[in-house]
Amino acid sequence: MIALDLLSIVLLAAMLLVALYNLATAPRLEDAGEPGHLPMVSVLVPARDEAENLRRTLPLLLGIDYPRLEILLLDDRSVDGTAEVAEQIGRAGGAPLRVLRGSDPPPGWVGKNWACHQLSEAATGGVLIFCDADVEAAPAAVRRTVAMMQTHRGGVLTAIPRQRLDGWMQAAVVPVIVQLPVVSMLPLRLIPITRSPSLSMANGQWLAFTRSAYDVVGGHDAVREEVLEDVVLGRLAKACGEPLVVCPAPSLLAVRMYGGAAAMREGFRKNLYPLLGGRRASFVAALALLSVAWLYPFVAMLRGTLTTLVPLALLLAVRIAGALLFRQGWRTVVLHPAGALLAMVLAVESWIGHERGRVRWKGRALPPRVPIPAPDA
Repeated sequence: MIALDLLSIVLLAAMLLVALYNLATAPRLEDAGEPGHLPMVSVLVPARDEAENLRRTLPLLLGIDYPRLEILLLDDRSVDGTAEVAEQIGRAGGAPLRVLRGSDPPPGWVGKNWACHQLSEAATGGVLIFCDADVEAAPAAVRRTVAMMQTHRGGVLTAIPRQRLDGWMQAAVVPVIVQLPVVSMLPLRLIPITRSPSLSMANGQWLAFTRSAYDVVGGHDAVREEVLEDVVLGRLAKACGEPLVVCPAPSLLAVRMYGGAAAMREGFRKNLYPLLGGRRASFVAALALLSVAWLYPFVAMLRGTLTTLVPLALLLAVRIAGALLFRQGWRTVVLHPAGALLAMVLAVESWIGHERGRVRWKGRALPPRVPIPAPDA
């Protein structure tokens, strides 16, 4: 038990150092200022059965304050009237919106990747911003994105929105999976100034490329089979020598990822096994280490000694730092034990689903056992 105590303390102390470093130094999208010049920007929205979300999010996209802007939305074979809703909103807003009808993905393509590829071919902008249909964007979001890319001379930028969390289960689970690894394991300020592809991340909810960087990386064609195409694109960008900027953007972007517990379960069953390496050995090792860091402090606390309270205090500090960086409420911290436990359960379900080839997303079967490649540094 003492060995586990020490391992937990070491892991959490390292995570706290990274979290505090991010809290103090992470590049924030809202601080980017104004761009020095205004390239043509294409905001590209893949949408499959997103009619309900678009009623909330598309008017905000159409209200973006940027003079050289086109918005392209691709209806990815929806059955809920997504294209019709988008066209109706576009007519009412009088904004530069084009609605495209997508085709079914060819063999070997994941559906979203094929949708993004079609969008990229139709876009005319020198900057491409891929934006999920459930993202709420503030008027200045594109300006700040362009400005941050220019400041860092980055070919690729990804932003991390604030999570809108409905119900206690989402408040418990989503920050543990989506935000806690970022705040505690990735020193965001160092990502654009280091060359190693292992120090990278990308978030498809808001992912921007210069056209030249997108072509150098190979675009979505290069990740056609990947479940976590955004993560792999981030790694490929750095492997190709393209600077990558990662920015929290809680005041400019917000997202409600899932409409309920069932959708959340389906989404994380799709993502967690590939996110933890997509191979049995790496998955088990990662799950064990994260359990020691995120769950063991509560088990150790039951022994009631002073030493066993140290991991709990470190974990609490990490969670508070994350809540401050991403502007999440106090309940996300209080619900951590339930969230961490449920996240582990979902990870095991994801493992089983991928191993058995039974993972589906929005009505489409996904290829089983999709590992994330690790490009050479």
